[in-house]
Amino acid sequence: MTKRLRVAGLRNAGRPKTAETKAKAWPIIVAIVSQTTILVALLYRIGWIRANATADYFGLDVTLLGLAPSDYLQRSLNSLVRPLLVFLLGTIVFYAIAPRLARSRGRFAERALRTARPVGGVLLLVGVLGVLVDVTPEWPEAALPPLAIFAGAGTLGYVTHLARSRAGRESGSHLLSVTLLGLSLIGLLLTVERYAEHVGRTIAVNDAQALLTRPEIRLHSTRKLDISGTGISLGYDASPEQDFHYRYDGLRLLVYSNNRFVLVSRQWEHGKSKVFIVKDNDSVRIDVTAPPDR
Repeated sequence: MTKRLRVAGLRNAGRPKTAETKAKAWPIIVAIVSQTTILVALLYRIGWIRANATADYFGLDVTLLGLAPSDYLQRSLNSLVRPLLVFLLGTIVFYAIAPRLARSRGRFAERALRTARPVGGVLLLVGVLGVLVDVTPEWPEAALPPLAIFAGAGTLGYVTHLARSRAGRESGSHLLSVTLLGLSLIGLLLTVERYAEHVGRTIAVNDAQALLTRPEIRLHSTRKLDISGTGISLGYDASPEQDFHYRYDGLRLLVYSNNRFVLVSRQWEHGKSKVFIVKDNDSVRIDVTAPPDR
C-alpha cells in the first residue's frame, strides 16, 4: 500500500510542471501564429497591388484573372527585395551611429536635438498632407510622402526617447510612443505599396514591349469569336472533317489563369488595342510556336 502511494505521488509530482510548461509555451505559440498571420496578410496585400498594377496597364481588372492566394504571395517577393535591403542597411547605419548620438554632449549636440524635433514634425505633417492629397502619383515622387511620414515619425520618436534618457526619465507617455511607432510603420508600408505598384507597372510595360519575342499563339475555334485588331488575321476552313473552322493568328499569350487564356495582338498598343479573354473549353484549341529568333 505504501509503495502504491509513493508511485502515485511521483506521478502526480510531474503534473504541475507539465501544466506550467504548457502555460509558458502557449503565449509563445499565440505570438508566433499572430505575427505569421500578419506577415502573410501584408505579403498578400503587396502581391495584390503588384498584380493589379500589371493588369490595370492592359485595361484588366485583376479579379478577372482568378489568381490564387499563392500567386499573390509569389508576386510580392520581387516587390520586397529592394525595400527590404534598403531598410536593413538603414537599420545597420542607425544602430551604428545611435550610441554616438546618445553619448554626445555639448552645444552642437543640444542644438541638433532642438532642431531635429521641428524638422521631424514638419516632415510628418508634409507627409500626411501628401498622402491625403495624393498630388504625386508617379514613381519615384509617389514614395516621397510616405517616406516623409516614416522619417518624421521616426525622428520624433528617437528625439523624444533621447531627451528622456538624458533627463533620467525612463517612463513617459506610452500613447505618444505608440502613435509615433504606428505612424512610422504606416509610412513604411505605404512606401512598399507604392514601390510594388511601380514594379507591377514596369513589368507590364516590359511585357508590352517584348510581345514580338514571345511565342506565337494560333487560336482555333468551332465558332467565330469577337477577336479582331491590328496584327490579327482570321482564317476559315469549311471542310466537314474539320471541327475547328476558325483560325486566329497574330496573338500572344499574356497569362493563363482560372481556365482562361488572356490574349493580345502581337502589335498591341497601350490605350488603343483590346485584350481578349477566351475560356478554355472543348470549343477552342491553342497552338504555340516559338519565335524565329529563339
